[in-house]
Formats: sequence, C-alpha cells, structure tokens
Amino acid sequence: MTRGTCVHSFSPTIVLALAGTLGPLAHAANPVFSEQTMPAGITHTHSTIQVTPSLEFMVAGGAVGDFDRDGDQDLFILGGSGGIDKLYINDGNGNFTDEALSWGVFANHRGSGAAVGDYDNDGDLDIFVSSLGPQSQNMPGHNRLYRNNGDHTFTNVAAAAGVMFNNYVNGDAYSAAFGDYDLDGDLDLFVAGWLGGNRLFNNKGDGTFEDVSANLDFPVTETQGFTPRFVDMNDDRYPEILLSGDFVTSKYLINNTDGTFTNATPSNGTGLDSNGMGNTYADFNNDGLFDWYVTSLTVLNGQPTGSGNMLYQQTQTPHIFQEIAAASGCNDADWSWGADAVDFNHDGFVDIIDTNGYRDPINQDDPTLLYMNDGSGNFTDQAVASGIDHTGQGRGLLTADFDNDGDRDILILCNRQQASLYRNDLPAGPDTHSVTIRFDTSHIPALAPDGFGTRVALVSDNHTQLRYLDGGSNYLAQSELSIHAGIGSDDGALATITYANGATDTLYLPAGTNATITAMPCPADFSPNGALDIFDVFAFLDLFNNAHPQADLTDDGNHDIFDVFAFLSLYNAGCPPTP
Repeated sequence: MTRGTCVHSFSPTIVLALAGTLGPLAHAANPVFSEQTMPAGITHTHSTIQVTPSLEFMVAGGAVGDFDRDGDQDLFILGGSGGIDKLYINDGNGNFTDEALSWGVFANHRGSGAAVGDYDNDGDLDIFVSSLGPQSQNMPGHNRLYRNNGDHTFTNVAAAAGVMFNNYVNGDAYSAAFGDYDLDGDLDLFVAGWLGGNRLFNNKGDGTFEDVSANLDFPVTETQGFTPRFVDMNDDRYPEILLSGDFVTSKYLINNTDGTFTNATPSNGTGLDSNGMGNTYADFNNDGLFDWYVTSLTVLNGQPTGSGNMLYQQTQTPHIFQEIAAASGCNDADWSWGADAVDFNHDGFVDIIDTNGYRDPINQDDPTLLYMNDGSGNFTDQAVASGIDHTGQGRGLLTADFDNDGDRDILILCNRQQASLYRNDLPAGPDTHSVTIRFDTSHIPALAPDGFGTRVALVSDNHTQLRYLDGGSNYLAQSELSIHAGIGSDDGALATITYANGATDTLYLPAGTNATITAMPCPADFSPNGALDIFDVFAFLDLFNNAHPQADLTDDGNHDIFDVFAFLSLYNAGCPPTP
C-alpha cells in the first residue's frame, strides 16, 4: 500500500465540491463475465423439502467474508431445509473447498439469510444466520450467531447473546445487517421479519444484545420487512436504517443521534415501492449524495400490478428524495430480489446487478439484469452482452473480488437451484484502473471493527466519487467488506477518509491499490486537526463528561479514571511521522 501525506484540512464535502465541474466521460465498454461455478469448486444447490405452505420459496442466502483472515474472500451459503449449509474456503485464487463440517457450521435447517461482522471485537469475522426454523417446519427461535473462535472453528452463541428469537410466534427471520448506529464501537444488529419480526438489537459490548426495537418509530409488527441496511445518508456520521418491506411497508428511518429513530416515510419521497424486497445504495450520479435503490415487482400473474424497482435520488435537502427509476431505465425487472451497486467496468460510475424470479409460470425464468450506468443518469441492461445469461429463481446476490484481480465478481443464490458464480474478467488496460481499500480499526475501541461506518470521498483527474462501508448487506446476502472504486484512465485518486468518530485522513491511492489501511494513526487527535494539542484534551474531556461511547477508551462500558489514563497514554505516544 502506498500511503500519502495526511491532510486534515480537507472535508469530503469540500473535496467533492471542488471536483463538481467534472462531467461524464465517453461511455466505457461493458465488463466481461464468465460462468465459473463448477470450475471454482462451488457445488452448492439450494433445496427444500416442501414448497407450500412454507415461505421457503422466498429464500436462498449467504455471505462473504475473510473468515480465516488470510487476505481472500470466503463464502458461507445456506442449504435450505433439504440441504446442508456450506462454508467454502478460498485458496487465494478463487478456488473453493467446503470446510463447513470442520468449522462447525455444517447444519440443516430452514436457513434464509446471513450477515457478517466482528460483533465481539476479537478480530475475527462472525456470522449471524437468520432462519425460518428446523428442517421439519417453520418455527421461531432458530437464528444462529456463529462466533469465530479464531482457530478455524465457529460456536453458535445465539441463545446466550440474545438474538436467537426475532419473532416469538413464527419462524420469521429474513435479511439481517450489522452496523454501529450509536457509534459506541460495537456492531449492532437489525433482523427483518416478513411476519412482524423486525428487531433492532443493541450490542451491549459484553457479548450480548438488547432488543431496542421500541426506538424505531414505526409499528414493527405491522411491517413486512425484507432487507435492512445501516447507511449514513446525510453525512452526520450516524447511520440511518433503510428497510425495504413488502406491500408498501418500506421505511426510511432517520437516526436522531440519541439512540432513537424518526420514520420519514413517505413524506420524504420514499416508500413508493409496492413490494420492497432487496435494496442497495450508491451515489449513482456522483453528486456527493447517496441514492437508494429498492427492488420490487412489476408483473403479477401476467398483469402489470406492481411499482417496479424504485430509484430514490437524494436532493440537495438531506433525507428528501425524488423517484427516478423509470426515467433512468432501471424500473422494469419483473420480479426482483437481491441487488448490489458496484462499478463493474471501472469507468467511475456505479452500476446495478439485479436478480429476479418467482415460482409462477410467468416469472419462473426471469433473467438477472446488469444495469450499466452511462454517467448521464441512464441505465441499460447489458447482462447477456456482458456474459451473464442467467434465468431462474434468483434470490440472494453478493459481490466480491474472489480471485484478487481488482474487480468485483458476482454470486447469484437461487431458490431450489444451483448457485451461479460469474467471474469478472474485465481486461486490464489503461482505462480500467481501480482502487480497493479495507480498514483495520482494531487498535481504536471507539471505532467499529473493520471500518464499519467509514465514508470515503475519492477525487481523481476525471472523477469524483463517494463510498461508505456499511457491511454490504442485501436481500438475504452480504457482499465484501471493502471500499471499491473504478477510476477509468486516471493514475490514482485522492481519498479523504472520514471515520465514524469524525477523524479524517487523506491519502493518495495509486491505481491498482488493493490494501488494508490502519485507521487513525494518531488516535489521540480528538479535535481532530491533524496535531496533538490542548484542543484534543478539551475534546476528549467534553466527550468524557457527557459519557459518550467514544470516550470509553478501555471499552469496558464505564467512563472512569482508566479512560483518562488511556487517553494520556495515547497523547504522550504522539503521532507517527508522516511518510
């Protein structure tokens, strides 16, 4: 990794404003994908023992993560009531071996989705698994929380952690997401329920969670939730909750910064999707504001009864949106589920991958769509032209750089069908440059692990872009935990990084950067102004006197003299010299 000068005087807003005159470039070529499922060693087929009345027809999920911390992305995939969950370990070249049995995650149940995050801050990625029940029937209380023991084994601690149930009446756990909504350095958890089991669990920092769903400002039992995400939509560092829900029940929940949320739907222009299923977000038009994409259905029994997918473009007024999917060309996808927002061809504009399908004759062969962004606000499906000729029962979908070549690959998870891996074979050339960064925050208790909640503004010769690390949660699936951006023909990008505690760092990232960045090399810079001085003392004391989680430097849940000693130790250690 190349590390540049730390320049703390630039804010992401200023950097993006300075680059605002950059216009769209000529439309770039499509990416090139090849189907590599069996060659990569992925033999998984989702299976169920009954189709109705079970709600298993809606599921097929999994998650990606570097579970052995060897620098490449592994795969956890749910098998369904008629199958076995699998853990595919990556050899570093995109070849996988199923090691579920030896790792302790070899299980048969009605698994629906998965989310990945280091909930106990021990340095290893854990897995939350949402479940509809045991093999034989839908039943509540079968969610799993696999704690990574750091020795190539997992232990299910869901009961002790308090997350085994999200609904006490029905098997009702679908998508889940980790995120630090209260900025205390611990990953909280949201579990979505289609039968009312929507739950927000606050991480207490001792390995257990508390149900704080009463703080959500909407009737959780009356919302048919499918997919949650924690995303800071207004640049105040506190993430909102974006919840897509069926039958016009999607919710946009503004974080009030005090542990509570305000439901802004539908007055803020969101919630227009008739059947919100998956959702993703990105700054699709590179204006420095995040937009929200929600998948839905267009056709039911051959009739155009649904809203189709919705693209809520954020206006200059925070939290206010304009719906533009039809005008942008990404509205009609028949019956959509999982989606992700990635720059697949590295032209500096974020594209959308969207998988579809349903069990009726009309939609049983719906194609997966690849909406390529032309940089002018228009999306065009280029899936088949790019090598993704996928039809069937797509449900969950995730993206990751499985072969470590700098571009994002795609895994489509299908209900009662085989998973499909599409490798991105984007040609390495002068106009397909990219950068990828991950974060090591393990030395700073006030920051969530792996950089959850980090915002990155990237400026290069021809592009200005915005990214945010939220965990990559989507419908029943989770993508790679990293910041990835295409920069076209540019030789590098200036990255202004804003961590969840407000500290900033500015680095120059040469094209081809694929590295882990150690967050906040100067952790006592509480002001933050790039230097250690009396203002850092005042800033720390202000947080300490108000019992703010970021002042709990010992991460023991208390604000006491030991935190003061910890601050003095960090302060006296000084800042490392700038390279």
